[in-house]
Amino acid sequence: MKSARKKAKAVPKFIGRFNPAEAQALGRIFLKITDSGRLDRTQFRDILHSTFDMNDDSLMDRIFRTFDHDSDGYLTCNEWLTGLWIFLKGNVTEQTAYCFQVYDIDGDGYLSKGDLFQLLKSSLRPAIAKAMPFGQRGGNEQTPADSPRTARSHRQITRGHTEEVDKEIDLDLVDEDKPSGGPTAAVMGNNEDDPDEGPRDLSEMALGLLDRDMDGRVSLEDFLQSVQNDYLLMEILGSCLPSGARAAAVLAALSGNGTLPISVPPPST
Repeated sequence: MKSARKKAKAVPKFIGRFNPAEAQALGRIFLKITDSGRLDRTQFRDILHSTFDMNDDSLMDRIFRTFDHDSDGYLTCNEWLTGLWIFLKGNVTEQTAYCFQVYDIDGDGYLSKGDLFQLLKSSLRPAIAKAMPFGQRGGNEQTPADSPRTARSHRQITRGHTEEVDKEIDLDLVDEDKPSGGPTAAVMGNNEDDPDEGPRDLSEMALGLLDRDMDGRVSLEDFLQSVQNDYLLMEILGSCLPSGARAAAVLAALSGNGTLPISVPPPST
């Protein structure tokens, strides 16, 4: 009992922009869902899914990697708090840098055309499934709850590209009123001869839009400047932040009754 009290008191070493009630609540939640003082990847992904409506496995893994500062495969309470205050309360610059780090697949400090292709292919997959005839869809295909936000970012790629090359491209990725198939599906990659055509075209457009110094790759500085010019570009390569409404609901719950709005997973055995 005594050690449990000591452990609870020692939890919120890092508060950031959290108020004391929020920091204490997050510390208590961390202790509740971990039995060793460390949060593993599976537990973290369960929280992202149940609390923040995230479904993209590859992005959730990269979000975990971004939170895991010492790369030991677990989150300490300080890493949990540090990551969540940027996740929930970070300013535009902090959240843009966080998104860039999530998107930087190989951790070399740049987004190459190959990185852009892989990220766009992953984030387009649910929209492609929607555009396909029902019988061709994968049985376990899920559409993320926040996919319209990603779709707006994808449309922003084509809009910026259109302004530069004076060419129209129709890319209404997630529009329930549009019929399945047709030109929209083809642009997204529903092309039997070359299913990667849509993501490849979008990655070319994204590189032209984000590569401010024209060196063939996107640096953090390039990305920051691009988002300063157009806020929608922050999550251009996939949703790795909660929606504003979801973040507000989580913060309200933490300040109110000290819980997350969705039940958290039990400690893994």
